[in-house]
Amino acid sequence: MPVDTISVTDVVKAGTCPMQLYLAKSTETPYEEPIKYTVAKQLSYYLGDILSVEDIWEEGLKNMVPEDQPALTYLEKMVAACSKLTWRQAERYDVPVFSEKYGINGKVDRFFDDSFSLVKSGDAPTRGVYLSDRLRMVCYAVCLEEMFGKPFYGRIEYLGSGTIRSVVVEPQDRRALFLALRAAEKVLVGGIPKAVRGPYCTRCKFAETCSAVEKPKSLFSKMMSKA
Repeated sequence: MPVDTISVTDVVKAGTCPMQLYLAKSTETPYEEPIKYTVAKQLSYYLGDILSVEDIWEEGLKNMVPEDQPALTYLEKMVAACSKLTWRQAERYDVPVFSEKYGINGKVDRFFDDSFSLVKSGDAPTRGVYLSDRLRMVCYAVCLEEMFGKPFYGRIEYLGSGTIRSVVVEPQDRRALFLALRAAEKVLVGGIPKAVRGPYCTRCKFAETCSAVEKPKSLFSKMMSKA
């Protein structure tokens, strides 16, 4: 059965490691939003205004998180980092986007008339942006370009370190999107992919289970691996 529409989140998982998407779709474990991300999302609604830990906490955040979680500590750290920069106030928040051409859909965190932002709870890398974040930005950029008939550039806002990184879509980004889409489509119609090994495996919640799911190696490949 053909895949009609794919979420940006699934595209990013497939672009990082198709096995991650396969296992995520195979498990019945409900998604639980990380506390740190909940804090970052709530803080993002105040960017462009004077940032006050007390206001953000009392106006809703304290009712969104369990009492035994260090949400207030996360908030204090993020506000301290973000207060060092001047932020644009978004025109709209959590804007649904889609592309009929690519068959993808998602939701932009912060929308402006000429650009958009993706909110992240962690610290920025030393240079540039993380590859998974870049792929997500490319997905949103092509959606907005199709919806509004003009190019959009994106920013990734790492609220953990109070860092803003801009992303301009390059031709190689569109090629990466195509490959990620193709990988996602194969998984979503039932294919069992190969895991892509890399440093991100240490942060993957499926790291202990993916090897058992992979297709068994052929006799030839087993012999070559022992050579």
